[in-house]
Amino acid sequence: MTLGSEKSETFIGKRAARQDELSDTDDPKERASRCLYYWQVEDHCFSKLPPHPQLPPYYGKREDWMIFGLIGDGTNPAPTLLDLMAKDCNQLQDLKHVGNALGCSSYAETLDKALVSLLTVLNHVHDHKIVHRDIKPGNLLVHAGDFLLMDFGSAADLEPIPRSLIPRRIGLEDGSRVAVSPIYCAPEIYIDVRYHPTAFDIFSSGLLFCQLLFGYLEERMDAGFHQQLEETDWDLNIWLSNELGSKLRPLGLDNALEYLGERPGLWSLLQLMLSKDPAKRPSAKESIKNLDGILKGRGLEDGPFFNMVLESMETCPIPTLSRPLHYVATFSRQQPLGLILSEIDEEDNIFWREATKNGELGEVFVKELVPDGQADKLGIFEIGDQLQGIGEFPFSNDGFEKAVEMLGDQPRNARNIKLHFDRISVRSNEAIQMLPSEDREIQIEDVGVWSSKGKRNSQEDAFVLHEIHDTKDRSVLVAGVMDGHGGLAASTMVSSELPSLLSTELVINRRSVPDALEEAWEGVCNMYKEQCSDPDLCVAEYDPRLGTLMANTGSEDLVAGTTASVMALDEKTGKLTVLNCGDSRTMIVTSEGKVQFRTKDHTPQTEGKRLSKGIEAGLDYSLPKCKMSRWCLTVGDYEYSVGRSLEGPFATGKGIVSDADVTTIPTNCGETLMSASDGLWEVMDSDEVAIVIQKMRTQGMSAKDTARAICSMALKKGTSDNVSTVIIFI
Repeated sequence: MTLGSEKSETFIGKRAARQDELSDTDDPKERASRCLYYWQVEDHCFSKLPPHPQLPPYYGKREDWMIFGLIGDGTNPAPTLLDLMAKDCNQLQDLKHVGNALGCSSYAETLDKALVSLLTVLNHVHDHKIVHRDIKPGNLLVHAGDFLLMDFGSAADLEPIPRSLIPRRIGLEDGSRVAVSPIYCAPEIYIDVRYHPTAFDIFSSGLLFCQLLFGYLEERMDAGFHQQLEETDWDLNIWLSNELGSKLRPLGLDNALEYLGERPGLWSLLQLMLSKDPAKRPSAKESIKNLDGILKGRGLEDGPFFNMVLESMETCPIPTLSRPLHYVATFSRQQPLGLILSEIDEEDNIFWREATKNGELGEVFVKELVPDGQADKLGIFEIGDQLQGIGEFPFSNDGFEKAVEMLGDQPRNARNIKLHFDRISVRSNEAIQMLPSEDREIQIEDVGVWSSKGKRNSQEDAFVLHEIHDTKDRSVLVAGVMDGHGGLAASTMVSSELPSLLSTELVINRRSVPDALEEAWEGVCNMYKEQCSDPDLCVAEYDPRLGTLMANTGSEDLVAGTTASVMALDEKTGKLTVLNCGDSRTMIVTSEGKVQFRTKDHTPQTEGKRLSKGIEAGLDYSLPKCKMSRWCLTVGDYEYSVGRSLEGPFATGKGIVSDADVTTIPTNCGETLMSASDGLWEVMDSDEVAIVIQKMRTQGMSAKDTARAICSMALKKGTSDNVSTVIIFI
């Protein structure tokens, strides 16, 4: 509110909301009392703080008003950082509007200035024993090339009021009364005056800077980042490791890593600022000193894990044509691996010499297993299996010592470690003879489903389990999984609508099972795309009051999608029709524990030819690129690690199509059919899963218990995704 002019200066007045102005709230009296309390705290803090170029000028109280000088062009107030972030949202990750307001000409210069400015004003506030407790974009004005900090209603004076009989600190009379934003809140939530109280603001500042850095410029994405960081127990290295393995990630990660790579030591500083323990966070003064050294090229080391990330930004770990079989083994870091690795040597062991006869210097192979060790119990290793990757990063064949170094460089808080291997093995790739496909009855012995949200705060997977009967005495069991991303809208629609559409095609339209399944999938895809013409119906669920996003990541413009892998078993003929779109996976396991059939994952790399043809035809597709150790497609402001899935119109127009592979295979008694979402396959190989499933079935476990055990194994092996599994014993 503008009160008037004095000496050609415009003033801004601020007062507490009154009870009669809060009639639309549940308890107007209590709300009015809170508003008055926050107003009094703010007046106290501004009265105590000396003038500073990064604080609005404060002229004291006039009756019920606090009077501030206008920050702006003399008529209009300066924008907040929140206003500028809204303008930069969905741009090319260049922070153009924020940079212009800060007087900067580049993305990197803008980030440098933002962190320096933020820490400088905090240093002034903290020097006078005040903690703000509500650092967020909406409380930062951007003017004259600096941030100005305002709104001290949630602040606290760490010094007791002088000459009071009972020591009383303004803002700390009732700790539970403080209003803080859940999106920018430090893990401790309430400060302790005896234990590094100003560290609360350091955490919020680190969080805010990271959101500028990674391009999380709207509230939903800010909430998602805070949520993801909390799930990793506030460890930036583990968060980054999870992001590198995510199916869908914001494009801003690319620019951020390039920027950080040019400022050694900044990643380490951010890790300290975001420490869970307030005592480990540097003060504003210490942070400014560290940042000054970083910007002058005298920063500390960022650690081997982050350096490995930078080295791997343009390197995909596994060449798809190098060897016929690739698998991943996950080990607990609490026990020895039980795996003896070696470079090639002349040892007089015929099996070893034969397995490594084509090996080259620097390559590392499995030479031996420790009896009853972790590797031995997994039951998937053979002598001569070649090491291809450690954790999220490729092994570049630099010898045994490099492998040991990489093993030691994994994030220190990670409980598990994944090793990638390639194998040349005739035994593992023998063709399995299929029985003739004459009509025969198949008896379903047992069916089970299990689904776990894992480390995620939300469950985006869904599944189908349905039996359809028609008048020709035909019975079709339909089962499968949908691996959603960006929200629940797509996966839940497929799981709810696909069975009824399939039933119509089988019973009313009298189609064959393969034709009916294709028609049903096309029908549900069209339904979803039509629904998503209104994006509000397809975005992730978000609670602004709690600052939680019911998806792994997402913004207002990101439409939810899903992969799908669905089985339709004709119980009379024994023929199984499999529809697969994306990187969920269906397979048939023989009674000997071998993979009889498995679907092909639609990764960006496998879709390269289709996308190239689309570009030649003039379509707005992007080609797969290898970034940060995996293949991805650029779609708007996001990178997708799938080449096909059910998406909204925008992603479909960019080349992420819902075209599915449909295959019909005869089945045999004693086989196990399974579908599982990508959360399983990121930590377990198909051959490993097949062995485990058959072992459990042989031991008499039910299909449901087997599905549950498979999901549990994936969680123990460190999957960061939801996991859903459908098991059918025939």
